[in-house]
Amino acid sequence: MRRPRPWLPLLFALPLVALAGGACDNRPRPVLASPVHGVFTDASSVLVTGTVAGSLTRFAELTVNGVPVPLSGRSFSATVPLDAAAVFNPIVAEVRRTDGTRARDRITVIAGPSIPDGGFSEMGVGMRLGDVGLDALESSLGAMVDLDLATLLPVGTVVVNDCFVTFFGCIGSAVVRIQNPPPTISSFGIAMDSVTSAVIGDVTVHDMRVNLFIDGSGVVPDCGLRLTAAATHIDGSYALSAHPVDPSNVDVSQATAPQVSFVSFDQTYTSGICDFPVLGDIVAAIIGDLEPTVVGGLEDYLADPDGAGPQDGPVAAAIETALAGISITGPIGEAIGVALEAPLFDVFEDPAGVTLDSDARITALMPIPGAPDLTASYHVDEAFPVFGATTPVGGLPYGLSLAISSSAFNQLLKAETESGLLRTSLTEIDLGAGPIPLVPGNLAPFLPQLGSMSPDTPLRLDVFPTLAPVVTGQPGPNGELADLRLGHVVANLVKVDNGQVLVSVAVDARVGLDVSFVAGQLAFLLGELTPANLRVTLLANRIGANDAQLTALLAFLVPELFPALAGSLGSFPIPSFLGFELSPVEVGKIGDFLALFADLVPAAP
Repeated sequence: MRRPRPWLPLLFALPLVALAGGACDNRPRPVLASPVHGVFTDASSVLVTGTVAGSLTRFAELTVNGVPVPLSGRSFSATVPLDAAAVFNPIVAEVRRTDGTRARDRITVIAGPSIPDGGFSEMGVGMRLGDVGLDALESSLGAMVDLDLATLLPVGTVVVNDCFVTFFGCIGSAVVRIQNPPPTISSFGIAMDSVTSAVIGDVTVHDMRVNLFIDGSGVVPDCGLRLTAAATHIDGSYALSAHPVDPSNVDVSQATAPQVSFVSFDQTYTSGICDFPVLGDIVAAIIGDLEPTVVGGLEDYLADPDGAGPQDGPVAAAIETALAGISITGPIGEAIGVALEAPLFDVFEDPAGVTLDSDARITALMPIPGAPDLTASYHVDEAFPVFGATTPVGGLPYGLSLAISSSAFNQLLKAETESGLLRTSLTEIDLGAGPIPLVPGNLAPFLPQLGSMSPDTPLRLDVFPTLAPVVTGQPGPNGELADLRLGHVVANLVKVDNGQVLVSVAVDARVGLDVSFVAGQLAFLLGELTPANLRVTLLANRIGANDAQLTALLAFLVPELFPALAGSLGSFPIPSFLGFELSPVEVGKIGDFLALFADLVPAAP
């Protein structure tokens, strides 16, 4: 990786500076009519049409991508082959004039499949919670699950409704209800473990205290009863799936009926005659040990009320509410400043963890004026990855992984391009002693031709994309994580006072892309750009320089500028989940997806 050189923008600007040409130019110039710049196609070739504007008296020759093309009046057409491996296919129409000067028009065709603006990248993102992550979340989920026993067992809930004494019919029955004061607990915890097709959730409730009223009839009297238990275990398994109403969130349903057990269960009569001498013994003999009855009543109450229907059992509903915080959409979308929709298409549980598989739609949250409004993003057909218990390279355990496909990443690049990615303007240069204005007086030592120009004339170098960069799903040229292609990035040198473009160039490049952790953020790093992976097209030359020499010089200088562009690709903070920060473990690829692996650590207070 080359180090950025702050004086390189000066070298890029030097060949571009000179006096502007005449305001009126009727010399012949090509105008491409079709295809539209930035169009996607799966075809192996494309029909190019256009016209030659201006006076034809100075017209000498027309070429399209270097191949001579005849004129029909002012019109022309040509079939140009496309290279799918290159992705960005420039179409350059060039007119050579009788005086040897040249004029060009250029558009770029994108060879390959696409996802229309606003469409979904199917199976585009994934989030994996490993067993280590589930263990870390247990305390957090315990705090977020609203397991209020007074809510689960409200006053008036019927716990038992049975006949206790029969003799030629029922002669002693009772309806046992929750009564005031409402049930209480001191605390509870949740232990989770993933198994095939379910998550085991064991809820332990400490110091349960439940007040009951026995509404007896026949030989069973009315009595008050208090039940206590040092610990109450509510064990069950829960199936996770996409929520039927909001598929961005997880739906939790009861997979197996809850099993309730008590530790140090005790029952004490608090009112009535049930504890009177002799009579109390008779009542106790009639009613017996209530623990199995209460267990059965609680299990019935906590069970899923409608089986496979839309209703949830109380514990499943409480866990589902807590798991709403695990949605991919919120934390990541906020972190990278785009609109992210990630409806789940599957939730996969296995003995090593839980995978949330999502489609993805990424769009610009706040497009900026002047940025391209793009109609589609580049699609790469990739299989959804299979996550293991450890990272794919280092073999390290991890708590959480976030993975994104090349297609979804290209949607992100599209959204960021519409939001200002790769767009910059330079009015100052740094020669190593600090920034100085970009004016001819400071450039004259390097370009003597500027002597005829006012030394204080303000100049500006505008760099902006016309298309979104793409990743192809392949490794970079030098083994980087991703192969990044940039197509038709324009650099204009303009006079600030009147906005006149003195020189314009379009650049295509292939460069490697790596991802690293820098100061708590994910940062994108560009690899070295070689001349073999660079194409420079001179679009406008109003300074009278030799086209071939100017193009060759630019092709030499542009690679030197690319390390400094890593900053323009930006970085974003690593999001937090459920009150936990992500501590990086590994960045790499899992299958074809780019992936971040991290541990969950409690957020600083």
